[in-house]
Amino acid sequence: MPRCLGLFMLFFVNTFSFLLAAKGALAYDLKKVKAFGLELLWEKELEDVSFYARAGHPADACLRFSKNGKMLALGTFTGRLMLFSAESGRLIWEKRVPEGMVKRVAFSEDGRVLYYGAQSPDAEVCALETKTGKRLWCFNTAKSLERGTPAAPGDIYGVYKLPGIYRLKVLPGGDLLVLGLHSWYDEKKSTWRRLSRLWRLSPAGQVRWAYPKDGPAPVTMIYADADHKGQVVATVTLMPSEYEGDRQKPGPPPQSFVALSGRSGKEIFIYQLTPLKPYFKRVSAWESVAVSPDGHFGALGASDGRLFIFDLKAKRLLHTLNLATPIVIGGFPVAASLSYGTFGANSIFYVVSGESTLPYGLPMAGDKPAGPHPKARMLFAVEPASAKVLWQFPSPFKLQGVALDPQGKTLAVAAAAFRREDVRVRQFGVLVFDLTRPGGGLTRFAGYFPTLGPCFFHLAVSPDSRLIAVVENPWRDEIGRMFGSYRLLVLKR
Repeated sequence: MPRCLGLFMLFFVNTFSFLLAAKGALAYDLKKVKAFGLELLWEKELEDVSFYARAGHPADACLRFSKNGKMLALGTFTGRLMLFSAESGRLIWEKRVPEGMVKRVAFSEDGRVLYYGAQSPDAEVCALETKTGKRLWCFNTAKSLERGTPAAPGDIYGVYKLPGIYRLKVLPGGDLLVLGLHSWYDEKKSTWRRLSRLWRLSPAGQVRWAYPKDGPAPVTMIYADADHKGQVVATVTLMPSEYEGDRQKPGPPPQSFVALSGRSGKEIFIYQLTPLKPYFKRVSAWESVAVSPDGHFGALGASDGRLFIFDLKAKRLLHTLNLATPIVIGGFPVAASLSYGTFGANSIFYVVSGESTLPYGLPMAGDKPAGPHPKARMLFAVEPASAKVLWQFPSPFKLQGVALDPQGKTLAVAAAAFRREDVRVRQFGVLVFDLTRPGGGLTRFAGYFPTLGPCFFHLAVSPDSRLIAVVENPWRDEIGRMFGSYRLLVLKR
């Protein structure tokens, strides 16, 4: 083990021992935590979500700073939309979204408008004045994706069966890129249905184009991205709808990388993805679709450990990197997923690998690998043209979520939970990297702030790279004790 990493792990264990000694191991004063490179600026306690934590389910959250860095928006799992002064933590105003969660938030370029996307029966995208909170307009995506049925009380996963906004990105000139998805078990038709659609909306909420043009695609489009000028859009299609009536709808094929014109919404090219056999029966992905700022490259991280790099100008697959693909340990294959990735301002692609896991769907009684994958829990920096891994950072934590400031100077990653059993050290918190430093991952590693509970993967870095915002979740250990809470933390470098 490198000496720097060993010292970092020793720091973590000592810090966590301090946390466990504070207030009966259930809570602590974050301002007393002696963190490396980060300190708490302010915090805000949110709702009690222990009901979900006891079932091992984290509560979603989404964070964004305004372009001038003066405001911070938060959307919560319980439907709260909150606008804060980023520096002081003063609550400017708060709204409620009924029967769902605030899935995404984003600011207009001038900071005068706050947009949010909901996961709710109507899955609306709405625009509000930041000064007053006044609603300016709403766009109902459920008219295309079909309206959802409100979740029954006590149904932990019910909200995810509602249509939701899975991507909300403000483009130059004020347009919005919106991705809506509805995946649910249709009781009337006794089958799983999956409908997705992309829209480009004007600042006034008018549709400039939709993809597919004539209605929703009968597949899961889980995430999408665009270049800085909004000229190229990329998405990935995964599982198809199982309802025969949906399959008659036009749309891209499942298991595909799709590139679109950002101006018209027309297809530029489609690349058919193939499963990594014999270990995987299909390709899966999460928030790992990205387009480089100049629109030249596209990237897709897959759950089988492969990284696909596309030349969007040449309309072809450029490279396939086996960053964390299966290796055999103790007679069984072990892989690590690439679930979160983004391009920096310099067009370097940053992607994190997850925990060591057995490939999903294999006929095995257990789900724990015999040993760790050597590329699990890793942050990679990849140059897309050459497919060269410029540097990497081996983490003692499970990493999830990647956030960058607009200039690409600071990168933040959340540390979260994997399994309740056999976890002797609670590996939670926020890691920060200074991308302006030369050298490898360990020399760029610039800060760590520990938390008692796991941090959700939608975190944010302020435009001046000075502040990091993250939401902590409560955590239930193997004997039923609860640690941490559902709270917003704003950290200062």
